[in-house]
Order: sequence, then C-alpha cells, then structure tokens
Amino acid sequence: MSARGTPGHGSGHVRIPVAVPGAGGCGECVLRVREAADGLAGVGSVDVVPGASELDVEFDPNVVSGAEIVAHLEQLGHEVAATITHASWQIGGLDCPDCARTVDRSVSLLDGVVTARLNFANAILAVEYDAAGDPRRAIESQLLRMGYTAVEIGDAAGRPVAEFRLVGLDCPDCSDKLAIRARSWRGVEAATVDVTSAHLRVGYEPTLTSAEELAAALEAAGYAVELIDDAAVAGRAGRQSWLRRGDVATVASGLLIAVAWGLAFVGAAEVLTIACYALAILVGGGMIFRRALSSVRARSLDMNVLMTVAVIGAAGIGEWAEGAAVVFLFSIGGLLEARSLARTRSSIRELMDLAPQVAHVMRGGELSDVSPSEVGLGDHIVVRAGERVPLDGIVIAGSSAMDESPITGESIPVDKEAGDVIYAGSLNAGGVLSVSVTARSADTTLARIIYLVEEAQAQQAPFQRIVDRFTRYYTPAVVALAAFVAVAPPALALIIGASWGGFDVWFYRALVLLVVSCPCALVISTPVAVVSAITRAAHDGILIKGGAFLEAAANVRAVALDKTGTLTMGRPEVAEVHAANSEGAAAVLAAAAALELHSSHPLARAVVRAAGDGHATAEPGSLTEVAGRGITGDVAGSRVLVGSSEFAVESGVDLSQFVEAIARMEDDGRTVLVVAAGDGSSPQLRPTGVIGISDLTRPEAGAAIARLLSGGIDHAVMLTGDNQRTAGAVARETGLTEFRARLLPADKTDAIRVLKDRYGMVAMIGDGINDAPALALADIGIAMGAAGSDSALETADVALMSDDLRALPRFFELGRATVANIRQNVIVSVTIKLAVLVAALAGYAPLWLAVFADTGVALLVILNGLRLLRPR
Repeated sequence: MSARGTPGHGSGHVRIPVAVPGAGGCGECVLRVREAADGLAGVGSVDVVPGASELDVEFDPNVVSGAEIVAHLEQLGHEVAATITHASWQIGGLDCPDCARTVDRSVSLLDGVVTARLNFANAILAVEYDAAGDPRRAIESQLLRMGYTAVEIGDAAGRPVAEFRLVGLDCPDCSDKLAIRARSWRGVEAATVDVTSAHLRVGYEPTLTSAEELAAALEAAGYAVELIDDAAVAGRAGRQSWLRRGDVATVASGLLIAVAWGLAFVGAAEVLTIACYALAILVGGGMIFRRALSSVRARSLDMNVLMTVAVIGAAGIGEWAEGAAVVFLFSIGGLLEARSLARTRSSIRELMDLAPQVAHVMRGGELSDVSPSEVGLGDHIVVRAGERVPLDGIVIAGSSAMDESPITGESIPVDKEAGDVIYAGSLNAGGVLSVSVTARSADTTLARIIYLVEEAQAQQAPFQRIVDRFTRYYTPAVVALAAFVAVAPPALALIIGASWGGFDVWFYRALVLLVVSCPCALVISTPVAVVSAITRAAHDGILIKGGAFLEAAANVRAVALDKTGTLTMGRPEVAEVHAANSEGAAAVLAAAAALELHSSHPLARAVVRAAGDGHATAEPGSLTEVAGRGITGDVAGSRVLVGSSEFAVESGVDLSQFVEAIARMEDDGRTVLVVAAGDGSSPQLRPTGVIGISDLTRPEAGAAIARLLSGGIDHAVMLTGDNQRTAGAVARETGLTEFRARLLPADKTDAIRVLKDRYGMVAMIGDGINDAPALALADIGIAMGAAGSDSALETADVALMSDDLRALPRFFELGRATVANIRQNVIVSVTIKLAVLVAALAGYAPLWLAVFADTGVALLVILNGLRLLRPR
C-alpha cells in the first residue's frame, strides 16, 4: 500500500491513506483504529476507505506529521502497513511566497508524497513520503520542470548527504545503474544521480563509511570525481538559480525589446517589430510560462498564472510592446528579489560555515585530520592557535583566549584553561588546546542553535497568519473584479449606447487588475522581517524560538527577573561563617556541605567549594528538601538542617544567639544559611552556626534595567526566594523599584499572574530550575546564560546565550523594530496596490506600472526587511 497525499486547502490539511490489515473485514477493528487516530492532536477527520483495509486521515501538518500518526497507531498495538520517512531539499530560484504554495501543492500531488512543506524563509522543502514508493526522483524532476534547482540536504534523522560531480557521466541508463550500484555500498542508505548536471548525491551512515571512501569507490568505478561540500552546495544552488531563473534570457528579452523600439523608430515594417516583441515574450517568459502550467495543474492561482494570462491577453488585443515590457520587468524584478532574498537565507549559512570541516584528532599517539562527523565522544582533539573549534568539549591541557561570539554574541575573548568548556565555532586566539569531545557534530551547541533558528524561521508569526487569511480571499476577489471589468462595462455600453470605451479598453484595464491582484509584497512583508530579525539575534547571541515572540516582545509592558544568576553573577561565595561553639567554621561548613554535595543550586555549590575536602564523605540519608527553603538529612548519625533562618525557626531551631549576626549580614546584602544539628537522643535541633554568602550584582545590571524602563517597559520587578534585606540591597543597586522576596516557585507564578492582570503581556527572565513554572506562565520566558544548558535551549522561548544582561533590552528593541518594519511593509504594500487598483479602473495605470506594483513593491519590502540584519 502506498501512502498518497493530496494538496491542502484553506486549512492546510492533507490526506494520507494508511493501510490497516484486517480493518476492512472487522467493524470493531475499524472503530478502534479510527478512534485511536481521531484522538491525536492535529487530526481533523478519519474515514475508512470503502472496500479496503485503509484509513483516510485528514490532519494539519503544522500540528502533527504523518509519521507521528503512524507511530501513534503502532504504539497502540495496531499494525500499520505504511512506512513514512522524510527528506529535504534546498531550493534555488524561489523568490515569490505565493509561488512557494504552488510548489507545496505540486509536490503533494506526486505519488508516494504524504506532505510537502516549503519554508519560504530558508527555501527548504521538507517532504514526508512512503518509503515503498520513494518519490524523490519524481520530486526533483517536478522542481526542475518548474524552473527551480533542488539540492538534497539530508533527512529528519540528520543523515549526511555527500554530493559528487562526476566527469564522463553522460548516459541516462549508466546513471541509473550507477545509483543502484552505489546503494549497495557499505554504509550507503540512499543514492540519486542527476545525469543533466552529472551529480551524484549519496546519503550515508558516517560510522560505516566516509565521503572520502565513497569518492574512492566512484574512482574505482571509472569516474573522475569532485567532492562538493555543504557550503559549496548552498552557494552553488544560489548561483544556479540565478542562471536557471534566466538572467541570460532576461538580457536577451531586453535586447529584443530595444531592437523592436529601434525598428519602430526607423519606420520598419510593423510585422518585424511585432516579431521582435513576440520573441522577447517567448525568450524572457519561458520560465514564467512553465511555472504557470505547473500551477494550473496544481489548481493554484499564483503570480505566474496571472502574468501569463496578462501577457497572452495583451498580445491578443495587439499590445505586443506592453506584453514584452511586462515579461521583461517581471523577470528583472524576480532576479533582484532572488538576489536580495539570498542575502537573508545566506545569513544562517554563515553560522554553519563557522564549524570547521576538519578536526585534528589524536589516535594511536598521532594526529589525524578527519571529518568532525567521524569524531566520537571522549576522543581527544587538538585546536591550534587561529583555528576554530570543530566540536564541543572540555579543555584537558593548555590555555588560551577564545572568541565565543558565534555562540554568545560577546566579542571579548574569554580565557580558557583545563576543566573549562569550549564550544564548536569558537575561535582560538591564543595557544594550543587539547580537548576532550563532549558532543557529536550534530549535537554541538552551535548545531542546536542553527537547528532552532531554522525551526523558528519556519514558524509563522501571528500577523503572517492574518495576512495569509486575507490574501486567501483577496486574490480571487480581484480576479473576479478583473473578469467583471472585462465584460460588464463594454456590454453595458453596447446596450445603452454609451461611449465610455469598447471591449479592448476595458479588457486592457482588466489585465492591469490581474497583474495587481498578486499579493506577493503583502505576503512577504512579515516573513522577510521576522527571518532577518531572528538571524540578526542569533548572531548577537540571542536565540528566539519564533516570530510570535518577536511580536510579543513589542507588546510586553512588565518584566520579572530572578535574582541569583540573573541580576547577580550566579556564582556566590561564602563570605563569613559564625560557629556556635568551639567546633569552628570548618565543622559548620563540613556539616552543611555533606547535605549540599549533590545539589546544583548556586548556594549549595558555594558551600561545597568553601568546605573543600573537609566535608563528610559518607552519603547522607533520609534527605528532605523544601524548594527555595532548605534541606534536612542524616549525616554520620546526626540529623542536620541547612536552610534559611525562617525555615530553621519553623523547624524549631532557637536562633537567639545569632540574631545580631544574621541581621548584619542581611543588611550587607548577604544570603544567610543556618546550620543546625541534633543527635538521636533528642529530636530538638540546635544551631551549630550561620553562613553568610555573597553573590555580586552584575556590573551591567543597573544600565540594562534603566534601558528597559526607558525603552517601553513600564515596570520591572525582582522575584526571589532570598530574604528581604538581601533582595532590597540588590534592588537598590540595580535601580528596581519593586522586589518580592521569600518566594517559593508557586509564589513566583502567582506574582506573574498578578503582573499579567495589571500590565497585560509579561516577560520572565531567569536561569534556575525553580524558575521553570514562572517562565512557562509568562508570555515570554527568557533564559539567561543558555550556552551551557541543554534544557534552557530547548524549553525557553528566548535564550540569552551569554550571561550579559545588556542583551535583554536589545531583544525588546529588536522586537519593536521588527513589528515597526512589518507595519511599514504592510502599509506600503496595501497603499500602492490600492492606488494602482483605482488608477487601473480609471484607465490611468499601464501594465508596466502594475508590474512595479507587484515586483517593485515586493523588492522594496525585501530591502526594508533586510535592514534588520544590520548589527544593532
């Protein structure tokens, strides 16, 4: 059974028949499977195909995938015959968002395709297909027919794809046999050959083979081979799209128009002039006409169809010069749009290029240069001065200054020595480092950033969804208006004997309306701004998970900030210790460190560091922790408590002898931990000492808060589990007018609710696990210092890769700039479109002006959106 997709309509739904053995003859089986699929989020309807053991599932690919539906059914114990897998292609020559929908629909119609989703922002086509049918060759052929280049870039599992240019490959039959032979090689999972470009693309498992071994096998098969790396593939896709799109054809079309003008000027025969214009239309419009044919087959009304109709109509009424001008101007506009959009799409590739293609790995006492994908966890690599780090790792020997700006956005080098973490893409500005690898090439921090940025670019911003709904009705409405203009006025004039123009006049005006009806500039107004802003933010060390959070940032009126690790350095140190008796400070620290040894809380880490090797080595027992308050447990036969003074008092500890010391330390802005112990003979805990811990406020915190409050944020509040005096000291130092202390995680969420009721949209900034509920409840959850935290990268809406608070106001400023940019784009697009529509109805808009209202305005919108790429 082959899974088959059909093009989505207004809701973006697609259909996939899934074979379910036994379902055709068992009504109860059918009902069970149907209910199983129907209960999955994103599934619209589930029907049984009459007379077949199949389900016809309609689902929203923005919510759930076909593969997830199949996996869901299998997990519930149902045997499913369809095997759905993924593939993706980098598309070259894509310059029109309306045309991107046509590509979706055209590819979706192919046998074996389940879903096809083309991300216009990065020009990547992601396809789900039935592995039994494997329609990848058909997909690439379809894209080629539509005038686009397509370079396969891998599947959902991250399988690497090596591409080779083969000298001497000129026979289609030989190319098919070569692909079959390549699939039989060790480690090769897929192989496709494009005989027209003599390119072989091979998907392979890097643990079983390498690109170099594949090249050697091809040479042994008798071909001269050139390996093309990923960066070259991406660059070549853009260059090929420039040529395939038709810069030569466009120039030739323009020259033919110039010749026609010259012939008309010297009074040559009209037939020669018309012949030149006709040739200009055919030469310059070949790509337009091919894409229009594909659009019609896919039942899609895009710009290529409208232009084709307009050109044919112009020729039909004898306006050959107008038709040729339309083709030429539209082609010029498309080329300029493609070049401008390539600038946006290449920005994320600049991040990809930061990861070197070679790693110096130590094996058998010798250095070997290998691909980073072939380096395993725990392998030792060497990073020389002036080189970029190929993989995440921990320094085991050497010291150097590292430029981590690709990860954190901070240009000032950071000193690294043994035991420090370094990230792939960082530049070694000093000495030689020996590094133990902690992440494979696909799992480095840089790779995750690139992946998350691409995911964010693929998501539609809320305003984009509004625009899409509007254009869904706008284009058909204007087309209907054009048809009415072409027929109704001349017919009415004929009936009543009016003299306001004949059929040719109104038909020409209808053609202008057709050209104006394409909403390209309006559709592209949001994605080009959002993609540019997300990419700019990534270069600045701010990871934004989608355009929705950029839009939300422009509307945030209140921010809540955690204290420890956010407003403060996050590395508190023990400043003073007061002991109750002759046991001394060392014994107090040892007892506290015994309980805090396995905790990741910054205060616990400070206690353990201060205790050094003096703390108890025995594992504590019967641990009981109250988040944000304290911890109790058994250590060497004694019951020990470590926590805040309030927690100690609630536990029955008498702190009378430490009242003055606690008050003084809290006045100094220090966090106080009480240590108490009790033996088995008495349940009463007695204080053994108090520990004062100091966490320095970040030096940039005050300036960052002031910039927030002067830049559109009405209120900033600190939420902390620390005591009132410490919280007050930090609030005064940072310029905060409000703080709330002694908050448990539940209290922080309550505070967020109050802020949302009072101010509307709220952002929460934090770095600790206890901040997770508040981060989730806020309209925007922002994680500090996420470079070393997998969980922060995955769960936060926005991640500040460095610990620099100055990135916080930059994020909100970028959000406001993005929304302003989108509004400018929409206003310009709508205003010019309406003006040309009115002028067209009044007879004052020629076809060339209508072309400008489409491609010209789209180019203006793109260029305006590209301004967000500039460093802020």
